[in-house]
Amino acid sequence: MSNLWPRGLGIWLTLPVVVARGMQPFARSVSRTPSVLSAPMTATRRIASIATPPREQIHRRVVNDKLLSRAASSKTDTSGVSDRDAKFDLWGALPLQPGGERRITMQYDIIPGKMYGFEQKFGTLDVLVNIRMTIVVLSPSAGGGLLVYSPVAPTNQCIQMMRELEKKHGKVRHIILPTTAVEHKVFFGPFAKKFKSADLWVAPGQWSFPLNLPLSALGLFPRKATILPKDPKKCDAPWLQDFDYSMLKFSLGLAPFVETAFYHKPSRTLLLTDALVYAPETPPEVVLEDPSKLLFRGKDNARDPMPNTPEKIAKAWAKTVLFSLFLQPGKVSASLLKDIPTFVAWEEGWQASWERVKESLFVSPVIQILVFSQAPKTVSSWVESLCRWPFTSIVPAHFKAPVRAGPREVRQAFKVCLDGAAQRPVSNGGDVRGDQSGDIFERLGAIFSGGQSPGYKIGLPWQELEGDFELLRSFEKGLRSTGVVKGPE
Repeated sequence: MSNLWPRGLGIWLTLPVVVARGMQPFARSVSRTPSVLSAPMTATRRIASIATPPREQIHRRVVNDKLLSRAASSKTDTSGVSDRDAKFDLWGALPLQPGGERRITMQYDIIPGKMYGFEQKFGTLDVLVNIRMTIVVLSPSAGGGLLVYSPVAPTNQCIQMMRELEKKHGKVRHIILPTTAVEHKVFFGPFAKKFKSADLWVAPGQWSFPLNLPLSALGLFPRKATILPKDPKKCDAPWLQDFDYSMLKFSLGLAPFVETAFYHKPSRTLLLTDALVYAPETPPEVVLEDPSKLLFRGKDNARDPMPNTPEKIAKAWAKTVLFSLFLQPGKVSASLLKDIPTFVAWEEGWQASWERVKESLFVSPVIQILVFSQAPKTVSSWVESLCRWPFTSIVPAHFKAPVRAGPREVRQAFKVCLDGAAQRPVSNGGDVRGDQSGDIFERLGAIFSGGQSPGYKIGLPWQELEGDFELLRSFEKGLRSTGVVKGPE
């Protein structure tokens, strides 16, 4: 019986998210260190500067070579933010954490004066990571003002911060919903209501469950949103002076999966939602604003004390990332009676999985197994469309951003999917020097750079993590047998 509880518990904890997304499971992804090429430092030492228990101490600016760099340092003093200003009243539309509790927003420079990141906490129960919206300053030729990509919860604090940006750069002109993923679209309508003059742009294929409501039910009524054409040539948006985009769209059976990548031409930055993630060794600052749930998830068992120390924070973050990526890691067992109130116990050896995942750029296991494996050819074509752009960094909606990566690194991160190997383990593609894909300019660039890797791991060692994939593979098999997903194209 003990062997059955872990599988059942993992599904029970995560099923609301997976069903709500229509098999677009939450890709828990990427934290905050823009430069991954900074000098090595232990996780404990990095976290030591931020593991401060009292909330009022969290606002101090953290200067740390891997947690925060100059380009992405927090400009947010949260010490004076009231619980009322940090609350999102409509959280019941998607009852995920932090629910009706304190939901702090933190602002970072992605590109100083040109691109900003706003981050909040997001997750299921006590598995909390970060979710990010990106704000871009448009050029005069694109109409000026601000473009918002994938909004977050419009708390009073968040909107006050947006008003400050408007004073500096002009009004919010455009708000983009680039995906059908529910944890992103649930904020779109409420956010749009705060900026009544902004033009609204929405990825096609929006749906809801159990009732498939019209687009106006997103909270837009009586306003209307423009559906993004799959072909950018058929779009007459003024922001196309600064952007290009490429849309991934295919059916999962129950509903479509859609993700629209935006390429910011002036900065050569690729904006994504859930397609790729970078698992950082240290937690995002917003997660540490109140580390109580993080520390709870870090327990080895119900009796394990978890004081707020750098060592415990590092351990808790590692376990949180593994839970968010695999839904239930292989080294977790559970008992509803023995391990109250955690209900889980970690077995020896889980650290090996963390060592293989941390500081890596990859397709999230949940997205890979439950989504991309259903349409590998379509995903492959989409990745090639992205790689025609000469981007030098990527900004996903979760975990770390920006990540220094170009077409060569993105191709390698999608290697498992592009090889059509979604249903079988493959060896790690962590060294991009062995990747001969890409056009002649990419290969010449690799030669002149000495063929060096980007300074971090790329892809996951599937064979070595097979125990962690067990639940996901079983879940995917069950969904296919019941017709919730249609199976590979």
